[in-house]
Amino acid sequence: MRTAGLLVWLLCSAPAAAGTIHNAAVTYQSGSFIVEVDALLDVAESRARAVLTDYQHLERLIPAVERSEILNTREPGNYRLRSVTQTCLWFYCKRLTRVQDLVEAHDGSITAIVVPEQSDFSYGTMHLNLWQEVAGTRILVRSEAAPDVWIPPLLGPWLIKRALRAEAVQTVYNLERMAAEAPLPRDGSPESSLSH
Repeated sequence: MRTAGLLVWLLCSAPAAAGTIHNAAVTYQSGSFIVEVDALLDVAESRARAVLTDYQHLERLIPAVERSEILNTREPGNYRLRSVTQTCLWFYCKRLTRVQDLVEAHDGSITAIVVPEQSDFSYGTMHLNLWQEVAGTRILVRSEAAPDVWIPPLLGPWLIKRALRAEAVQTVYNLERMAAEAPLPRDGSPESSLSH
């Protein structure tokens, strides 16, 4: 299950390649899964942002995403985005569609709100912020999503929380690796599209 979209695994520090996950938590309340992550990546903020905003290729970044696409652009930094993920709990697998309105704010933060009538989620929000620090790029993410599908009782929420934690950590690893490998054009800034 995708979190913009955007991470989890431990409640204590853990290495993320050369960076660090300072804090990560997944909770389940009243049908919603809440994911919070605080990580420091050993890459420049501009490189990390280029990877995070490559919305047409989120499957490269987030393990559960099968495909993603921008449905329309209202203006630069204001998009309607659709992603399709596959989630499996033992033998039970479900493909989930999420359509969200996503805005890149002037302060550098990214916010997304699920469009329930076009999604397999009755509710969802995501807020992501990242900025340059001396030691690297700090990234904070908080997302909340309420799947509008049947979840097996008892163990279902626990298994989904485990899956979200594993996916979140892998996403952090992928982000740092992809940002470190992103090609630089001649002017020294990261490529705006990582599709080649």
